Amino acid sequence: MNFRPFTVPALLTLLLAGPARARIVVDDNAPEQPAESAIHVPGPGDTTNGINPATQETVSFLNKDQLHGTLLSIDDSTGVHWQSLEAHDPIVFKTDQVAEIKLDAQRPANAPVSAERIGLTNGDELPGNIVSLDGNTLVLDTWYAERLSIPRSMLRSIVPLSQANSVLYEGPTGMDGWSAGRMGIGRSWSFHDGALIGTNYGTIGRDVKLPDTSSVEFDLVLRGNSQFSIGIYSDQTVNFGNCYMLTLSAGYIEMQRFSRTGGSSDLGSAQMQNVMRNDKSHIEIRTNKDKKSIWLLIDGKIIKEWSDPAEFNGGGGGIIFSCQPGTYVRLTDIKVSKWDGKFDETANPDAQSDEDAVQLANEDRVSGHLEAIQDGKAKLSSAYAELSIPLDRIDEVDFATAHADQAKPDPSDVRAYFPEGGSITMQLNQWDTKGSTGSSPNFGKAIFSSGAFARILFNLPAQQQNQDADDSGSDNDNPDPGEKD
Repeated sequence: MNFRPFTVPALLTLLLAGPARARIVVDDNAPEQPAESAIHVPGPGDTTNGINPATQETVSFLNKDQLHGTLLSIDDSTGVHWQSLEAHDPIVFKTDQVAEIKLDAQRPANAPVSAERIGLTNGDELPGNIVSLDGNTLVLDTWYAERLSIPRSMLRSIVPLSQANSVLYEGPTGMDGWSAGRMGIGRSWSFHDGALIGTNYGTIGRDVKLPDTSSVEFDLVLRGNSQFSIGIYSDQTVNFGNCYMLTLSAGYIEMQRFSRTGGSSDLGSAQMQNVMRNDKSHIEIRTNKDKKSIWLLIDGKIIKEWSDPAEFNGGGGGIIFSCQPGTYVRLTDIKVSKWDGKFDETANPDAQSDEDAVQLANEDRVSGHLEAIQDGKAKLSSAYAELSIPLDRIDEVDFATAHADQAKPDPSDVRAYFPEGGSITMQLNQWDTKGSTGSSPNFGKAIFSSGAFARILFNLPAQQQNQDADDSGSDNDNPDPGEKD
């Protein structure tokens, strides 16, 4: 008898569906059956092939298929070696169809605490402790790769983790923690490729414990003929409760004081023609409860401020997203954090800067040339003085952009995410349970420790193309707006 080889997706279908003659064995003490005629379904606590189902990992493919199990190794020549619960032997497949691998990794309890997060010009953020900075190189001490040497031209920012730890939520990484109203998860809202996707009427929300001064920001792709709304300070997470509701469309914005009893009052609206870009816009909502004021920023620019003449209406700490029939909404890079209540009036996200800028803990801001960092102090030369500033008195450093450089993307790049937050883009040469090796123009070659990464994204150009195709207006994956529960 001749057999045709199966592709991975076809193999997954076979494993899940099974042939008509297959038997399902659920008794852990039953005699072993021939592999050709039985599929063994693990019982509670079983560790089939050494895998505990409670801690299994996930590999996702570009065609949306998924396979659970354990990652054994990755090699740039042979590919991914994967142990599935349903397979007796490891499965080996090339990485050219892999989208993401989610790993059961956590920051080691005995790992040194990172004091800073280093932002790079390609968007990466590396946690660690600054050893030194001079005119050419930043040396960063890390728990996951010992010391990394980063060219100064690749640096975008330095943020102390005392500031970064004001972040209350970063994501999305899945649907866990999100609550849905009627026609919510699975009918209106879903998670794909690191994004929350809304395609029909419904709400999705979560309690993020919004503080008295807050920032809620995200990247938004919005197309279609209807509206997208976000509620802040809601006392409900499945529907709009007592909250403030901001509605965005292609042509206008509106802020409402919303009540769960059904009443609402308009706090003001404005035309928004040519404000939101066609491809993607960065939305930020900042709130000061004491001042009863809310600001909307789009792509770093203040668009409008609302003030509530009555008492502050927010009854809780939740956020809610809602879309309407005929709308396509894509939300990525959601970040909820405590806001320091300050605006940098001089900031221009599109401007090139010739000077480094240092934001101090006392709200002062000084510009000049950051000569060096050594022994916990930053040496800054300004037009009026040379300053020596302890790092623990610095809230943020933004490096001059006029002469910045950026690592050139490579088709084989992966983006790996740390368990404590932040990410690194590189060519991954090898990964196994003992550690991994990778390289990038940002840091050269490095050896990473076991447990360094919680997620690894592959085939970044292909994923971007898929995302662009989804965002461009294809309606193939949009449910019928008239679909009912």
